[in-house]
Amino acid sequence: MKKPIHLYILVTLSTIATLAKLWGRFTPKTFDEDLIRDTYTKLNMPKVNIDEMIKVTKAGMEFDGNILNKILALVLLVLIVATIVFLFQKKNETASYTYLAYLFVTLINGTYAYIGGRGIATYYSDEMLRKTMQATTLGGYGLGIVLFLLFSGLTVFFLLRKPKEKPSMEQTATDI
Repeated sequence: MKKPIHLYILVTLSTIATLAKLWGRFTPKTFDEDLIRDTYTKLNMPKVNIDEMIKVTKAGMEFDGNILNKILALVLLVLIVATIVFLFQKKNETASYTYLAYLFVTLINGTYAYIGGRGIATYYSDEMLRKTMQATTLGGYGLGIVLFLLFSGLTVFFLLRKPKEKPSMEQTATDI
């Protein structure tokens, strides 16, 4: 039986992304308003409203560490670990289905991040900054959808293409 090399590659990439997501969700972040204020003051940017940037940064950090984001990150971890376990057990079809579930949860997570990013963008009073933030959020969401379609398309293609495992009718030593 051929090994599902495509699934090994996709799961490896997804594991790296999941670990990075977990790191971002669960590492403690300290909000240092003075550091942010000093940084923007040193940059000497005339059109930047420092209080607004502090408010946006704080809202972004709160959103990134909220309970729903943490739950989604843990669900992603459980699904990717289950996929890896099924791959080691040579249950490739089950691993493919588990990986597809992982991909759908990433789509849900991306949608939630997009909606949250649009909400955070409303904190900007400057129209140009607001539009830039919204465009960046939309671009990230679009990239997530493209990756979802690519990864799920490859997984489904190889899942449907391979012959299903049928039980053997041969007699074995345990048959009576």
